[in-house]
Amino acid sequence: MSKDKQNTAKKTEHAILVVEDDAALLRFVAQALHVAGYEVCTARSAAEAREHLESQGFDLAIIDIGLPDADGMEFGQALMTEHGVPYIHLTGQTEQDTYQRAARSGALTYLIKPVGMEQLIAAVETAVSRSSEMGKLLKSVERLSSEFEDRKSISIAVGIIMERFGLSDSEAFEVLRYVARSHQERIEITAERLVAGGGGLNLLVMLNRYLNKLDSSTRRSRG
Repeated sequence: MSKDKQNTAKKTEHAILVVEDDAALLRFVAQALHVAGYEVCTARSAAEAREHLESQGFDLAIIDIGLPDADGMEFGQALMTEHGVPYIHLTGQTEQDTYQRAARSGALTYLIKPVGMEQLIAAVETAVSRSSEMGKLLKSVERLSSEFEDRKSISIAVGIIMERFGLSDSEAFEVLRYVARSHQERIEITAERLVAGGGGLNLLVMLNRYLNKLDSSTRRSRG
């Protein structure tokens, strides 16, 4: 694969927003990232950056701490909270307090101006990798949370059926599964409808069918 094709493939994968009011530094950072194969969008203020965010998604942002219309650290936090975009800080300040604030703000890392191309690309590659891992972790947490909610709904629905019809937990679960199959839907959906009060007469009808089915099976086994 040629270098141009490799860069094109990478660009479609990672888009970076650079927010810096220094025009010369902004051009340098944008050009360096472009050469490295990233898709780059630039802004010289927080307001301009927000305009880009309304129409485009980004995998990472590089934000100057001293923006003309906003505190860069606060803007980075807002970017992460509102749009889920992780970020790196650029700063010309060398005070220890600045570094500590940058770390506390939630930035993946920070770069001190003037920044070299190798340092910039290395930081961006590390940040993109960390961002990707964070995204996978969040999706895993969301999936586990969803599965927990599904199990909780099923457990509550089984309890409702047990109490309403005097069945054991295993019998109540089989009733719930029978109702789900009859409606050709996932058991979690049936459970949620029942918990929300959507069972009623329909559940009673299905229960009678299920019990009749059990009686018929019992009679056949005895015969």
